[in-house]
Amino acid sequence: MQQKLRTAEAFDRSIHATNENSDTCREAILRRLDDMRGINTHCHHLPDAQFSGVDLKFLYDHSYCDWMDSYPADASAVPDFLLRNCGNSYFYWLQTAIATLYGLPVSGENLDKLNLAIADAYRNETHHLRILEQQCRYEKILLDNCAHPGWVESAGKLFVPVLRCNMFVVCNCKTRKDHNGNNPSMYLPGIYDQDFDGYLEAVKNYVLQHRIFKFAIAYDEGNRIGNFDKARAAAAYGQEHPTPEAYRDFYGYMVYYICRLAGENGQVVQFHTGLGRMNDTSAIFLRPLIEALPDTRFDLFHGGYPWMDDMLGLLHNYPNVYADLCWLPLISTSAAKRFLREALEIGGAHRLLWGCDTWTSEESFGATLAFRRVVSEVLAQMHAEGYLSCDEACYIAGRIWRGNAAALYGFEESF
Repeated sequence: MQQKLRTAEAFDRSIHATNENSDTCREAILRRLDDMRGINTHCHHLPDAQFSGVDLKFLYDHSYCDWMDSYPADASAVPDFLLRNCGNSYFYWLQTAIATLYGLPVSGENLDKLNLAIADAYRNETHHLRILEQQCRYEKILLDNCAHPGWVESAGKLFVPVLRCNMFVVCNCKTRKDHNGNNPSMYLPGIYDQDFDGYLEAVKNYVLQHRIFKFAIAYDEGNRIGNFDKARAAAAYGQEHPTPEAYRDFYGYMVYYICRLAGENGQVVQFHTGLGRMNDTSAIFLRPLIEALPDTRFDLFHGGYPWMDDMLGLLHNYPNVYADLCWLPLISTSAAKRFLREALEIGGAHRLLWGCDTWTSEESFGATLAFRRVVSEVLAQMHAEGYLSCDEACYIAGRIWRGNAAALYGFEESF
């Protein structure tokens, strides 16, 4: 006998029944995350030597909260500082992390107690590393050191260095520096004494010593990459005052050149997209580069916020694109939920990653708490709608927390 099609009413009844189990599924997702150590695709963790004299002001000054508002020097002004920033996602997650770690909510009444608790904890010089290992539960952390690209300045065993490549594409000559103050001659003395072919060879030999490449050119000239022609790029090489057009050709070709090297050698390129100078910083400006290099895998950061739809379009059309939620749950938790849902619907479970993108362990812990909320609530809701089984929801959570990064970056997989 032919099976009768379900009516809309019957479907709605099944959704209601599933909704009753959504809390149970959310708990299962969180247990799944608890059962494994994560791979954090992006951070700027401070060198060990900088974790000295840590107090509340230090934690706020070295967080995204400082981008919004400066922590007052006068303690009497702190309550107003906290009040006027309530509702901001950066503040919420940093304060949630501090309260969880040190046992007191962040408030004007608790400032002295919290400062004492933080100072006491930091008497152990490994305290900041223990948070990463024990509270955040990371297995690996991909470290982007802005001041010293490719260096790890910590005794922590979790860190994997990432080479920030801005200087190679921004600095067409010895006198120019990228936005972090770096120039290739600081790491490769005499590099500009060579012709352009020599420069390219020196860059190649240097970058291929590193496992992972990163571009944060959204803070320099932007993500609009259009020139893949070496001869055009050579016109600006070594020139202190090239024409704007020639400089852009050098800039674009060097991004292409390093990304091509990555594809030829099985390496991954990370790109900051979205917020930055907000001048040609959307992920969509990378489309010609992505299309020209199908063998290069691109890990695109921050959901492209605020141009999330642009990244979602790239994720849909290009199998060499990976969408990274790093930073996004801190920027806007609600935006991260929307992005994750749509990314799963158009891209599937295996090309989504996450990283904290923070400087301190406290804010990194806050980022993990934000990630857990976003992932567990989105996947539990998809389960409640009948879109996913709870087992599928748990599987996806584990892939984003660990499995996808392990596969993309070639770490030994025990997922």
